[in-house]
Amino acid sequence: MAYTLTDCIEEPDYRYSLVARTDARGGKSLAVVQCNPSRASGTRSDPTVGKVSNWAEENGFGSVTFLNLFARRSPQVHEIRHLSYVELVGPKNNEALARYTAGASTVVLAWGGTLPVPDELYRKRLAELRELLADRRVNRVGPLSGGRYPRHGRAWNADNRKLEPVEWSELLPNNSFKPTPLRGAA
Repeated sequence: MAYTLTDCIEEPDYRYSLVARTDARGGKSLAVVQCNPSRASGTRSDPTVGKVSNWAEENGFGSVTFLNLFARRSPQVHEIRHLSYVELVGPKNNEALARYTAGASTVVLAWGGTLPVPDELYRKRLAELRELLADRRVNRVGPLSGGRYPRHGRAWNADNRKLEPVEWSELLPNNSFKPTPLRGAA
């Protein structure tokens, strides 16, 4: 199995998208929405990019685009936990999410249960994502982590490899959060 990083939209402190091409034949494309990016870039991979790209190839996807709820780049929670909502989301994140999910064959949510943001900000962003992807079927790989979070790509192991649809009501019980109108990052 092999993959090649082919495109990355980033700016200081933010990564909006990262595209990997696999050796799978065919035109299927995968968009994976994670929580926030680590240090992977157009020239540097990381364990999550590798694991998800291999899963994508095994499942016939010729490309995988990595996107995020929050585009602020950091592998360490303490580096970003104090930032404002707008700083966490990033000024071009909604544009990247809309563009790449619209063109994807399949959209997968994958961030696990260890979140770098307070629950209120997570629920607000999730409600905005639900609005942004209103016309798209969304999926998860494996069962929900903790019964609430779509499994992180690094945890797509053994019995946690099956692609399945996920309902927003599983992620936002009782539609518990109403989004603000989508404008840029806020």
